[in-house]
Amino acid sequence: MAVILPFKGIRYNTEKTYGLDALVAPPYDVVSTGQRDALVSREGHNIFSLELPVASGRSGPYAHAAALFRQWLNTGVLVRDDEPAVYPYHITFSVNGARYCRKGLIALVRLEDWESRVVRPHEQTFNQVTEDRLRLLEATHAQFSQVFMLYRGNEAANQVLSGAPSTQLCSVTDPLGNEHRLYRITNRESLAQLHNALKDAVLYIADGHHRYTTALNFRRRMAKLHADDPSGGYHYLMTYLVDTGDPGLVVLPTHRVVRLPSGMDFAGLMKVADEFFDVEALSLPTGPDNARAFADGMRKALDSSPGRQGIGVAGSGNADAYIWWMKEEVPARVREMLQGLPMAVSQLDVELLERIVIRGLLGLDPDNAVHGKAIRYESDGARALEMLTGNDVLFFLRPTPVQQVIDVADAGLTMPHKSTFFYPKILTGMVINSVDNSVKLP
Repeated sequence: MAVILPFKGIRYNTEKTYGLDALVAPPYDVVSTGQRDALVSREGHNIFSLELPVASGRSGPYAHAAALFRQWLNTGVLVRDDEPAVYPYHITFSVNGARYCRKGLIALVRLEDWESRVVRPHEQTFNQVTEDRLRLLEATHAQFSQVFMLYRGNEAANQVLSGAPSTQLCSVTDPLGNEHRLYRITNRESLAQLHNALKDAVLYIADGHHRYTTALNFRRRMAKLHADDPSGGYHYLMTYLVDTGDPGLVVLPTHRVVRLPSGMDFAGLMKVADEFFDVEALSLPTGPDNARAFADGMRKALDSSPGRQGIGVAGSGNADAYIWWMKEEVPARVREMLQGLPMAVSQLDVELLERIVIRGLLGLDPDNAVHGKAIRYESDGARALEMLTGNDVLFFLRPTPVQQVIDVADAGLTMPHKSTFFYPKILTGMVINSVDNSVKLP
């Protein structure tokens, strides 16, 4: 049983600070240290002072974040809402020449162990990431950003959200031109109806697997320290929920720029590829000045055969582009590499790339190669082409359809790292949750 509840959100008091656009930020895992520092230098109250803290004086980063959080609450920089609420969060944006509006809501979700299958992941997590987030949560007892979750085709919930009386709280335009609007619903009848409409839902993590794992670890530690009170706020996680049928639910691909191993060049890679794939040469411009035309052409070429697995390929300084299509008669060596792989995963383009090309042909371990900069990730195809230098190769992917994400999660499986890029990213700092609050059913 899924439990979705309202909460008394903590928000910026813009009367005490600069405009909200200087206070909110992208998710912590998509910015560099330099980008973080630039935002905090521009406005010291930027949410990254709490979400990505640094040491100050004798205080370590996590203790410093906790002290700042208390200070901002005491001085009115942050204010807590008086009534429990859910917060509809709409984002209007453009991608590939089309205009969309993704409609979601921010609410609390009761934490469920993976074994219950109420909440289902589709990606693996890394311990070094969850440990950092756990130490911050232990120090601050606050959730500064949301886990992005999906629920499947719930018309009753959508009717409640569209019909409930709401108040617009703020509107922010991010650096990419996307408009983020936050609303608030406090009507008790509407909140109870929403809770009932979603109680049988299965929830799928779209983005934020590390934050969910962190919250599970924090709940276990808190339960050992206290009598395990089910109304304790540590049993709940602030989430951003979207229906899988929402017309604005857009998934972008995450392309790979791979540095070829020593002793291999692009020409050699192409010779090996003939054994594994049907190679189609494309007449696409590949120079930096033509990067956008390249990306558009590659996307159209891949989309021309939606039922066939394929990968776009381009080399640094190479005048040609290619698509490597999976052969209709799968070679024996490919069958060996895919042996034991469940159908839901084997049909993914990204799995074909990682298992056959990166691990098989190149002999790289994607998890370790990331840390060594042998593999770089980029969702924008034009920017990915511009990243090519030296002995690099661009592997251009189609987006993973939402249904494939659901199928993998339903099968209890996981995809390779960075298989999905749900666009746009939700902003950190629009609303904050304190896990010290008690939580009650509506």
